[in-house]
Amino acid sequence: MTGVFKNKKGMSLMEILVGSLMFALIAITVTAVLSPMMLTYMRANDLAEYNKLLDNVGNIIVSDLSRASEALPVSGENSVVITVSRGNTVEYTAYGGSLLRNGDPVFPAGFYKGKTVSFDVSETTPGYTVTVTVSSTGRPAAVGVTLERDYSALPLMLIEN
Repeated sequence: MTGVFKNKKGMSLMEILVGSLMFALIAITVTAVLSPMMLTYMRANDLAEYNKLLDNVGNIIVSDLSRASEALPVSGENSVVITVSRGNTVEYTAYGGSLLRNGDPVFPAGFYKGKTVSFDVSETTPGYTVTVTVSSTGRPAAVGVTLERDYSALPLMLIEN
């Protein structure tokens, strides 16, 4: 039994403390480096989500406006009625922060990820201008952020004989 106690291959308390201190210093350094990188990544991701939402909403409205024979914007109400062809109408409305087409949601609620959408359609020569605005109501870091983009729609000319 005396042979077991003579074996001194363990670590002393001082070695464990020095190792823990070195690990803590390395962890603090890595955190200090990665924290700004994560913040930059989150901002870039938010910007990508804004752009995706802006483009999807703008392109959907513009696609119907390009086939329109008439568009009647309802000023101040985030609503437009588009006569597409032969009297068929489509009404787009921004209600509750989401886009509705003929009263039905265009995208599921999860698509907006805490952002609200509004738009305005104005008649220009020739065509229409759609201004889409996306505002943040989600994460505290992004609250108060608003992006706006203009899209132009040139209606196709149909000539009947």
